[in-house]
Amino acid sequence: MTIDNRIRTIAQYQNLIHYCDQLTGRNILVVGDIMVDEYIWGEVQRISPEAPVPVVRVKQETSRLGGAANVVNNLRSLEANVALVGVVGKDDLGDRVIRYLDNLSVDSSGIVQAETFQTIRKSRIVAHNQQVVRVDRENTAAMTTEIEQSMMDACRVKLASVDAVVISDYAKGAITPGLAREVIRMAREAKKICAVDPKVRNIANYKYCTVITPNHIEAMQIAGLEMGEPDVIERAGKHLLASLSTDAVLITCGEQGMALFEKDKPMEMIETVAKSVYDVTGAGDTAISALTLALASRIPVKESAILANFAAGVVVGKFGTATASIDEIKKAMQHYVA
Repeated sequence: MTIDNRIRTIAQYQNLIHYCDQLTGRNILVVGDIMVDEYIWGEVQRISPEAPVPVVRVKQETSRLGGAANVVNNLRSLEANVALVGVVGKDDLGDRVIRYLDNLSVDSSGIVQAETFQTIRKSRIVAHNQQVVRVDRENTAAMTTEIEQSMMDACRVKLASVDAVVISDYAKGAITPGLAREVIRMAREAKKICAVDPKVRNIANYKYCTVITPNHIEAMQIAGLEMGEPDVIERAGKHLLASLSTDAVLITCGEQGMALFEKDKPMEMIETVAKSVYDVTGAGDTAISALTLALASRIPVKESAILANFAAGVVVGKFGTATASIDEIKKAMQHYVA
């Protein structure tokens, strides 16, 4: 990097640090699949005599908000006011989710507690900071038209008082085609930002959203491309931009950073800023949280994407489902240009 470029880079990141102070106090609606991430921590000292598998001696168990609720957790860490719309079971775990959200001062009144639904739980057994196995408990066939209508009604009420909406789709059933399309339609009509963290099989439901944030594998699958083809990320991004009629596409590319696409602009590559990567769990939740919050704070799209990149860089340096604070993002930016 030349001295002139270095000076420009330092000036750019000083502006970004200033932008961080604009993030607080925004109102964000999150709609999506609510789950609990459970961690069972232990150590392995032997192999089971019953089968060639490790025996994990459990030392500790912890639970954290997952899925759309992890997006909420990230937004609260970034000092946003948040409302969550989704569905949990009428069970002990569902009650725990509501209590945890209430303790975070999150508006949980849009969450449906359904008798027919089982609160989704992902249990990860971890030994010596390595995940041994994951166990999922879910009943995604339990969505009904009544639950969908209740969620739609809650979104309609809450949209009036928010600056932006995040659709967090984990393909667990909460984001039905009708709900996705109606939330995007209402957001557009109200001139509110609508950001989508997508699932490939539901891509047709996200047309006309403001911004969509697939990872590079999802983007290639949506565009019908394969790794190794020429300019694969650029072609995938342009395909998404055109086919969904969205304002922007931000593709997360792992260690290669992020690729940003906007209408009538060339692709912008944003290099990774992660110093170390311990766990990528929830990094997409962090990225879309920071991006949406920045856009809601009237920060330009490119700078919003860079800010999201720093937030994700903070989170992958932690183990498990984690969040990034505004101070942590500022420190990461300061270290980057030091």
